[in-house]
Amino acid sequence: MAGVSGPTRLTGFSGQLDTDSLIKKLMDAEKVPLNNLLKKKQMTLWQREDYRTMNTSLLSLRKTIDDLRFENKFEAVKSNSSNPTVLEVTSSGTNPGISNVKITQLANSGSIISDKVTKLPTEQLNVSGSFTIEGSDPNNSVQITVSADSTIDSLVKQINGSAAKTGVKASFDRSSGVLYLNSTSTGAQSAVKVTDDANGTFKNLFGNIQLTSQGQDAKYNVNGKDITAKTNDVIINGVQVSLRSQGEATIGAVADHSAVADKIKNFVKQYNELIDQYTDATTAKKNRDYKPLTAEEKEGMTEAQIALWEKKARQGDLYNDGMLKETLQTLRSALNIPLEGITDPADPKSQLRLLSQIGITVKNDFRENGKLEVDEAKLNDALNTRFKEVVQLFTKTSSTPSDTPENIKKRRSEMGIGDRLYEVMTAQLAKFTKKIGLGSNESLDDSVLGKQLKEMGTKETDLQRKLREIEDRYYKKFSAMEKALQKLNSQGSWIGSQLKG
Repeated sequence: MAGVSGPTRLTGFSGQLDTDSLIKKLMDAEKVPLNNLLKKKQMTLWQREDYRTMNTSLLSLRKTIDDLRFENKFEAVKSNSSNPTVLEVTSSGTNPGISNVKITQLANSGSIISDKVTKLPTEQLNVSGSFTIEGSDPNNSVQITVSADSTIDSLVKQINGSAAKTGVKASFDRSSGVLYLNSTSTGAQSAVKVTDDANGTFKNLFGNIQLTSQGQDAKYNVNGKDITAKTNDVIINGVQVSLRSQGEATIGAVADHSAVADKIKNFVKQYNELIDQYTDATTAKKNRDYKPLTAEEKEGMTEAQIALWEKKARQGDLYNDGMLKETLQTLRSALNIPLEGITDPADPKSQLRLLSQIGITVKNDFRENGKLEVDEAKLNDALNTRFKEVVQLFTKTSSTPSDTPENIKKRRSEMGIGDRLYEVMTAQLAKFTKKIGLGSNESLDDSVLGKQLKEMGTKETDLQRKLREIEDRYYKKFSAMEKALQKLNSQGSWIGSQLKG
């Protein structure tokens, strides 16, 4: 039997019987229960894989609805500057409002700029000496050594090699022949200082220039309040901005309803995709003409043929599946429960209670299987005119416990769409886990399908053992038959020789 090792056998030595061929035919019949088990096991493995695909889609949808569960997720703000050359908005904040900004001074770093240097950057300087580079902390100064074969490039490399300590970096502009020494930070606390040696090595190389420079803070006024900052990248009323030049600018921050609309439309799109996926899985019928292939059946088939066969064989493994159908029904029900527990003394009927009130409805065509569609004009109107109610429709929470069926029903009706869907999806995902496990450790998998696969694995081992024993018995019987035939042949030959004599 293929894949099974047994004792060494002498087969067909009498020349009268094709022992291997006969035993193979007998074993083919004996292997039917094992082959059936292997096919069933493969179908279970495919089913688990497809369940996990469905589980992943539901997890993804839950992650999307998580963005619509909390009020702060609706607080998207779009900010802009009236004068980007003075002040540039780099990241919108979360607080709507208007800020009037006047910039009187930009932050800069300490900076020393040399005179024009006549030497090329790679030309030897033919000077020996040293100078000390110092940043804002005198205790972290570094001495730069100049030798006859030093070049401007090598000095720049020396200075930059100590930049982490001094806080000073060097650069050389080849087109203008000017050396720049700049502090790596900005603000009044930043500084650059060069201390020359007694021979004036630095000034001899780079000119009779000022050898100390202090940085300065940014100074600006927001709505009448003076502010200083170490850098030009600051936050004004929750908006990240970059100060560009002296002057005045207004920051306008308004609620970005388009971002909220995009989140809602993305949820509808993903929900509809899940409806299609689950509906296809539960309505695709099994093709009884195709079953999983055994190893022997795959022999002689190409990989493409095997792939096509197995695609047809696994089709319908979730046909009419109760858990998937329950998930669809639960989601549809959760979307259609009117929101309760909200009151407006002035007009109790004014509060939004259903998705249909903001332009999200079920498609009329029954062939769409309950998919949603969005009236964008109605959605945008609701966001622009009834924004707080839209937020409440999605984010309202309930304090009712889930201790009885009646309370569960009441709780669901008091929950916003986001919280309600998140809760029912979490419950359904728990059922998936019970059915298929987490997939992290097969040996510890106590899910329904995990247990079935373990049982089939045990049964497979037992059948393999029994088949080895049956095959050995067949070989022993045929070996005995061959020995008997050989003895008969010998006796017949002896009798024949006696008669001839």
